[in-house]
Amino acid sequence: MRILLIDDHPIFRAGLESLLRQMEPEVQVFHAGTCAEGLDIARVEPLNLAFLDLNLPDADGLTCLLDIKQARPSLPVVVVSGEGLDPAMMTRLLDAKAMGFVPKSEQTDMLVAALQSALAGGVFLPAAHLDAAASGGPGPLAPRPRHSLASLSVELGLTPRQGDVLKFLVQGLPNKLIAAKLGISVPVVKKHVSDLLAHFRVVSRTQLVAQIAERRVHLGPPEISDPRDEISCVED
Repeated sequence: MRILLIDDHPIFRAGLESLLRQMEPEVQVFHAGTCAEGLDIARVEPLNLAFLDLNLPDADGLTCLLDIKQARPSLPVVVVSGEGLDPAMMTRLLDAKAMGFVPKSEQTDMLVAALQSALAGGVFLPAAHLDAAASGGPGPLAPRPRHSLASLSVELGLTPRQGDVLKFLVQGLPNKLIAAKLGISVPVVKKHVSDLLAHFRVVSRTQLVAQIAERRVHLGPPEISDPRDEISCVED
């Protein structure tokens, strides 16, 4: 797995890399101290996942997230924050297709759980943090669940194709890229998205992502995303 860490604190990046290596010994980690450096790396390196700090010296987190998703729409981005996020900002970040959050200020168990969730294709949100804490939560470096997407689709009451669409939707991919990856048309993707919203009884992608977090569903590790394979994606 190839992961990009964008954070202006080298010590935190080193600690995060150490945790990631304990979870994924073969992980290859790229470091960036600014949004500009992160964009430079994202534009040329094949990556599975990026972790983005909200407070960078050259850009605010939301702006940087939008810039990364414009340059690399297929790259899942998890937001890292040392401060509590108010619901309005959390919604704006999810609307911008962030794939969950990693809390810097929480206890190590929570940080580890957030990392585990991201690596396994899940979403970690503050509301989910509280639920996990109340139930004991996963311990440090606890094994991550490894279920097939097919079995998860059955468990969630979805068709296999709906499960495929859900995975990419949670990772923040636009409809055009989901269609390209699955070899189907954009209207078909939109129909699947509409059916997913109805199935989970929500009215937006952001609410659907929140439901995935609440249910602690892991949809499988993000696939590697090569910048050479990106296509122009303007959401319809």
